[in-house]
Amino acid sequence: MLSTLTGDILAEEIRALDKEFVKLLLKRLEFSRAVDRHILRGVNAEAYNFLRKSLVDAGLSENYASLFAGLYTAILSQGSGLRVAYLGPRGSFSEEAAIKVFRYANIEFLPQSSISAVFRVVEEGDADYGVVPIENSLEGSVGETIDMLAESTLRICGDTELRIRLNLIAKPGTKLEEVKLVISNPYALAQARKFIESRLKGVKVEVATSTSEAVKTAVSSSGIAAIGSEYAALLYGGEILLHGIEDYKENYTRFIIIGKTPIEVNEATMIKTAVLFTLKHEPGSLYRALQPFAERKVNLTKIESRPIKGKPWEYMFFMEFEGDMSNENISQALNELSKRTESLKILGSYPKIT
Repeated sequence: MLSTLTGDILAEEIRALDKEFVKLLLKRLEFSRAVDRHILRGVNAEAYNFLRKSLVDAGLSENYASLFAGLYTAILSQGSGLRVAYLGPRGSFSEEAAIKVFRYANIEFLPQSSISAVFRVVEEGDADYGVVPIENSLEGSVGETIDMLAESTLRICGDTELRIRLNLIAKPGTKLEEVKLVISNPYALAQARKFIESRLKGVKVEVATSTSEAVKTAVSSSGIAAIGSEYAALLYGGEILLHGIEDYKENYTRFIIIGKTPIEVNEATMIKTAVLFTLKHEPGSLYRALQPFAERKVNLTKIESRPIKGKPWEYMFFMEFEGDMSNENISQALNELSKRTESLKILGSYPKIT
């Protein structure tokens, strides 16, 4: 019978099933909270991998099979373990990153309204870990995250990457020519700048606090479209008018996991260390600070300056490099760095989680 249907009809049926799938997952979450915690123990990597493979075999993309498998195993585990805060609301890329990182763990997700709020709930003990964006491959660093790392006592416990795929999302039944306003967060708008200028000429653009908040608004209004993820569209019942509208397809965002204690991971491809430091304002100070790393052949993966709040024209440096500070070579380099800087804050050694 299915063989008689056209490709467009089949695609529409698949999208409808995906929406129902997410609704059922969320309903399962509500019911699971009422179930005795002891019944819910034991969700593990094997369960996640089995479900992920089943979803791929059923035709779901690799990306979203991983997301939904992680979400479902987390749902099974709700209330029995870790509390993880992330930059919300539901449907954000930060939530996807949180699911990816903690997919094997027993977790309770805690969406927050801002990056500073994520730091605050972890500092105050209301969450065990937080997940926040730190860098986009097109738009560069997220300044608020680096500023909070300077202020906070929390350490970096891990990092992970997500490939960012942006979509134009609206209330079901909306046609492209009916869109009068496009909304999203500043990073998503910047990453789809060329698309907006070429395909949405004359359409008003407004900034929202997040991509997921933009999708929530668009789905409940006429004439408004949001730029956001496929996950957010499924979560809030939006229709994707156009897929993959980002200007550059190789578009990634890196997220860090913040907390007070290291996290246990099953898969790590690299250990990095991050530091923040300040220097005397004199010729050669940065060269001298970096010299111990060059002499020991330590590979720097990132370095940039950030203004120091309250001190005009004074700067701190955020730096990441390969290696664990427990390694003697790295320890020696850090010891030399401390002698050549005015201040040094070690943010931690941590794994890249794949």
